[in-house]
Amino acid sequence: MSPQSSDFSGYMILVLVLSFFVISYFMGMLVHSAWMYEDKGSVKKDSRTGWILCMIAGTGITGWMFYYGYYVNFL
Repeated sequence: MSPQSSDFSGYMILVLVLSFFVISYFMGMLVHSAWMYEDKGSVKKDSRTGWILCMIAGTGITGWMFYYGYYVNFL
């Protein structure tokens, strides 16, 4: 048996990982701007907890987009 070469090179994986984190950050910024500037009594606008929750939401949304894109295109 001959070893198969992978379709992904190291540079491609690096670009995918960096783009995932950049898109996650900006998605978190969008969630933060939409959520923090509503009339909320429990979470302040400059709250660290609110920022962390928005970044987690941005990572989740971006992760779902990357997973769904992989699922639709490759499986």
